Amino acid sequence: MRRLFALTYLLPVVLLAACGSTGSTSTSKCEADSTLGVVQAIFETRGCTASTCHGADASTAAAGLDLRPESLYDSVVNVPASTADLALVFPADDERSVLYLKLAAKTLGTSLAEYGISGGPMPSSAEMLTEDELEVVRAWIRGGAPSVGVVDGAPAVLGCSADLDPSPNKIPPLPAPAADKGIQLFSGGWSLPAESEDEVCFVTYYDYSDRVPEGAKIPCPEVYGGASHDCFAYESMVLAQDPQSHHAIVESYIPPPGSDEQWNPKSDVWKNWQCLAGEKAGQPCDPTNADECGEASVCATEPTTALGCISYQNGPEEMGTLQGFFGRATARQNIAVAQEATFLEDYPDGVYGVIPVEGFTIWNSHSFNLTKFDTTVSQYINFLYAATEDRQHLRQDLTILDDIFAMGTVAPFTTHEACATFTMPVGSRLLTLSSHTHQYGTDFRIWYPPNDPCPSAGLGGPIDLCAVPDTEPDYRSFFYQDPLYQRFDEINNLEILDSADERDRTFRYCATWDNGASDPEKVRRHSERPDANTCAFGQIAPEFVGPCGCAPELRACLGGPDQGMICGDDDSACGEGGVCDACPVWGGVTTEEEMFGILGAFYVQD
Repeated sequence: MRRLFALTYLLPVVLLAACGSTGSTSTSKCEADSTLGVVQAIFETRGCTASTCHGADASTAAAGLDLRPESLYDSVVNVPASTADLALVFPADDERSVLYLKLAAKTLGTSLAEYGISGGPMPSSAEMLTEDELEVVRAWIRGGAPSVGVVDGAPAVLGCSADLDPSPNKIPPLPAPAADKGIQLFSGGWSLPAESEDEVCFVTYYDYSDRVPEGAKIPCPEVYGGASHDCFAYESMVLAQDPQSHHAIVESYIPPPGSDEQWNPKSDVWKNWQCLAGEKAGQPCDPTNADECGEASVCATEPTTALGCISYQNGPEEMGTLQGFFGRATARQNIAVAQEATFLEDYPDGVYGVIPVEGFTIWNSHSFNLTKFDTTVSQYINFLYAATEDRQHLRQDLTILDDIFAMGTVAPFTTHEACATFTMPVGSRLLTLSSHTHQYGTDFRIWYPPNDPCPSAGLGGPIDLCAVPDTEPDYRSFFYQDPLYQRFDEINNLEILDSADERDRTFRYCATWDNGASDPEKVRRHSERPDANTCAFGQIAPEFVGPCGCAPELRACLGGPDQGMICGDDDSACGEGGVCDACPVWGGVTTEEEMFGILGAFYVQD
């Protein structure tokens, strides 16, 4: 690995140090009017802002780091540390934030070497943050490291009353790479009303012909338009998005052969270009004028509700096919699938990715807004150019959704387990490997080869002929909102994938879905069905996609003496303390319904 994204922008480099408590504080943690204010009060309590430590301007403060209230935010947010290839605070990602990792090393005893961080934990004295104080710092970072507003749940960690309503999670703009190092793609911000959930699709156009150095350009591979178009090669990519996102799928649109006119953003196949966010939000715009929409905005086709961009109306017909949802449409070449607020791919030597120098970016964003305030959702992607010697093996997408609804129907207060398989090409090497379920998926496991391939049940599910292996899995993840990402390199490269035997290239994966069996209060409830535009898909294609909520004839008692009994729509049928509200879990498109899939990336050795 050559470098991480935190060094792709030029900002002052500071050293990170800390001092012990002075035993005094000027601000009560529970009196702060923002989560940043609570973090500031914690630092004051622990003596970090004493005049002999970080309580002076950068010219005289310890290690040049000023943590006083008026300076804290600008001193740490998106500022690279000299002790690691990371930022002091990378908004929405505590595991790429040196400030948090140094505090955690002192409080929890975690390793700094694991993250390539030099120096010692913070504070350097015997003083340390409590675990609750550390959790507030973590919550602030994961909530986007906002300069104002309240991150949901942060006050309660310290026992403070939550007098202020939580704010939508937003990140500051991701600093773009230096002009000679790489480029940035920006989605603009699509609107997400208060207390709602939606999945939208839209397209932006870009032209970096005059910016990308000639040495970074290559003829496009056939799947990216062919040698008549220029692409650029990149060695690493980082995506950062507002933390209320459930997923962001970002792709390059590649017009089919013989459709050269569709490379022109003013072609009739592209419709309803408008400014996203900013002062000109909603106004028509010219996609070839990069500056027309102003600061913090971009010209894009109108975002509309679309599951996986299926049947999207403001672009070419081939962009909205069902094959695109499964990652099999040649017109849609994957750039990234991010299930968290940040996502990084940093390729080993010899591996590179490509996108056209001029072209279209498809943004498929699924987000939810649990607050009482309207907001917008934005994504940024930084690319660093790949050196000539690293352009040997092209990065390819690994999206396996063949058995996406394999869980079938999971009755209230029960669990269900399903397995499936996928087979890699001969000579392939994994780059990343991860999993995808929604909130009822509790235990996702993957077994490396060799495995016998299983038959696929397709969209209909469930799978009954694929057994759970009796060996320990090689991958295990328990949290749908924070799935494990395995990363592979030259050492851990699964050479068995060179075999011509299909078994030697077949992975088996299984998941368990828990619909209130371990905790009845977490059963799927009809009364808590989401207010999501995507719920309409359950009515359009009921043979594949389950509805939001459930019909009375499927509803069961929650609580009371007859918990689990079908009760229609009658609370009285459930007896004292019971309500008729429990629903089955099935496949669907909101986080209240379920999915089952594999995500990652790979390359094939020549």
